[in-house]
Amino acid sequence: VDLVHTVLGSGVMGLWSTLLFTCFFDLRADRREGTLELLVGSPTSIFSILSIRAFANVLLGSFSFLLSMIVAMSVFDFSIPLGNLPAFLVSLAIMLFGFWCIGIFLAHWPVVSRLSGLFINYLELPIGLLTGFMFPVSLLPTWAQWLSMFTPLSWAFKGLSASFQPDIDLPNLWVNWMITLGISLVYLVGTFLMSKRVQDMIRVTGELSSI
Repeated sequence: VDLVHTVLGSGVMGLWSTLLFTCFFDLRADRREGTLELLVGSPTSIFSILSIRAFANVLLGSFSFLLSMIVAMSVFDFSIPLGNLPAFLVSLAIMLFGFWCIGIFLAHWPVVSRLSGLFINYLELPIGLLTGFMFPVSLLPTWAQWLSMFTPLSWAFKGLSASFQPDIDLPNLWVNWMITLGISLVYLVGTFLMSKRVQDMIRVTGELSSI
């Protein structure tokens, strides 16, 4: 169990770190390179553009997870039970979907407020703790466990960990999957509405001061 948590946690933590900084600073890079005006003025919405970028960033971060698995299999003789492979693949796909939704959410923070850059660097470790990447959430204080319930990443990681157990508890696995998808969709819909409001404001005022 400890090895499973270590292998999965290290790989997912690398994915989270990559996603956090690449998604958040995408729009700031556009402002620096002078392409922000072209993006805002194009027929394609900011939400669509950032969605595609978040997907690319998830794929980029997945190399960290893949590398962690390869090292664990080659060095520590770690293996995925063959009977668990379908559950593992579904859990992994749902987890990546959750990361994608969070990535879009993070990418829109600079749109809402430039001040968000002041505390983005402080999210890497706390989220790693709250979601259980570094150690089980059950070891955290009660208030921290409640906070972890509001992020899809903690439920996704539980589902991924459960898919490695010799005797899979399918009802519990389904619960983790459904909650991950539900919370992820809440983030996705909320981000879409926020993005639409900001883009409408930009088109009306003709200013990019909000980004």
